[in-house]
Amino acid sequence: MTLYVLRYYPTLTETFVHDEIVALAGEGEAVCIAAFDAREPSGRPAPAPVYAQPHGRGWLGWLGALLVEWAAPRHGAPGVSGMGLPAGTALRVLWLAAVLRRLRPSGVHVHFAGEAAVWAMLACARAGVPCTVTVHAVDLFKPHPRLGEVLAAAAQVVTISDYNRRILLERYATVATVQRCQVAPAAESVREPGRLLFVGRNVPKKGLDALLAALAPGPDELPSFILDVVSDVPDPGIDGVRVHGPLSHEEVLTLMGRAAVFVLPCRQAPDGDMDGIPVVLLEAIAAGVAVMTTPISGIPEVVDETVGWLVPPDDVPALRAAIRSALSDPEEVVRRGQAGWLRARGSPRRKCRSA
Repeated sequence: MTLYVLRYYPTLTETFVHDEIVALAGEGEAVCIAAFDAREPSGRPAPAPVYAQPHGRGWLGWLGALLVEWAAPRHGAPGVSGMGLPAGTALRVLWLAAVLRRLRPSGVHVHFAGEAAVWAMLACARAGVPCTVTVHAVDLFKPHPRLGEVLAAAAQVVTISDYNRRILLERYATVATVQRCQVAPAAESVREPGRLLFVGRNVPKKGLDALLAALAPGPDELPSFILDVVSDVPDPGIDGVRVHGPLSHEEVLTLMGRAAVFVLPCRQAPDGDMDGIPVVLLEAIAAGVAVMTTPISGIPEVVDETVGWLVPPDDVPALRAAIRSALSDPEEVVRRGQAGWLRARGSPRRKCRSA
């Protein structure tokens, strides 16, 4: 049995983790989930049994297990006082170690090499369980201070792009296996010409502000369009822009079934954070939607001029010109979307977890 350790569960984002566990269960592998906190309801049933870290009075039910864990052999791992963690965080590690002793998994896997990976590393060391980790984006570009320790302790390091693999080798002397998160092709659907779609959090690295600036009224009027925005952003008051707020995964896929172009003008944020290969971009390609994005990080490994448009980041005029080109040539949009769908059909179905 494999235990997935997650910082947040459930959550609307990180749909690839849900799908990965569903795929593993379909192959007959036993999986459980341990999560430290919940972010927001996902609207999807849990794909495996979930152990949720207690809060408040909920800790009382774990008191006996925590006391046993405190006194248990540690396989050479440091005691709680030697972890270098605040008391509350050390409690999280003890709780996870108690879960490990209860479940006795063959291994632990963590997506994102951030704080949850640090806690998993310490708990696994105490329980003598191997831990593997997948490095995505924020965990590499805004690294946790103990990232080097996590990578050194991992039984296997997986990452989602060749770009990331090179950084891990150069900065941390870590040899990582590349496994891109892949999604199954969707059924073909009828595209609505002029329908654009953006899906992403309203954070600098997603470039939503650049997209809205590119669609704002100007001296060179754009062809008619509708932009569906799935994000936590106020209505910008631009004709043709429809803000839906956060939606469930199923609702997002419904919008993808109508969109002609998926636009995600990624950039590197001032704090260094940027996307790796956004899963929503892969979902759009697999749905047969032409994509418009930027050539940063690992994105050029999956997007080229055959399946979409690559525009320099933070270049609003270039983005507006690319949107104008797409809106003016719906047949080309269909061709690129179809090319992406065919490419997705020909790609092997692999998990993000292991080679």
